[in-house]
Amino acid sequence: MSEYHFTDGNLIILYAIHESTSINGGIPDYINERIKVCADTYRIIMQSKPDKYKTMVVIITNKKSILNIKGNLVKAGVDEKIIAEDCVSENMAQTFDYILNIIKTKINPPYIYFVGSVWLRDIYDSMVFSKLKGYRVQFQGALDHRPLDEVEREKELNIPKKGTRYYKRKAKDKTIDMLLNYIFREGK
Repeated sequence: MSEYHFTDGNLIILYAIHESTSINGGIPDYINERIKVCADTYRIIMQSKPDKYKTMVVIITNKKSILNIKGNLVKAGVDEKIIAEDCVSENMAQTFDYILNIIKTKINPPYIYFVGSVWLRDIYDSMVFSKLKGYRVQFQGALDHRPLDEVEREKELNIPKKGTRYYKRKAKDKTIDMLLNYIFREGK
């Protein structure tokens, strides 16, 4: 049997958390790239998936930008009725917790598409492994032409923190290793 749940529907997560650097409060170019990738993903789903009418888009951003981002998605062809928003999450860990709360009650959760900048891939992989293991999740990377130092500062906000579960697992692994080393050393 497959390790994944049977999927029913599609959930597109547009990760658009940013600090507005423009004077007029507009959307930065790297967020516009993510919006394009999100709209393209939506178009592909609408043209190819049998469960296309069970599709939802969730925008993860700040309250200042939600109307602009939502407007750009609607202009790109995304149905306004299927767009939801999360202006509470401040990083990827909180975003994945929010998504997990949405899908964990469903018998057949949706296929999840995560849209973010390409440099978020490492953080995405660790989050999916720790929080969404067993669910169908796909990363959709958008180009990000910002300077490296700006990307690194934003990346630091999203690096997962090592909680108590991490340290308990490390202690357990070390104990098992010590036990196995003792057992197999004595058997010689």
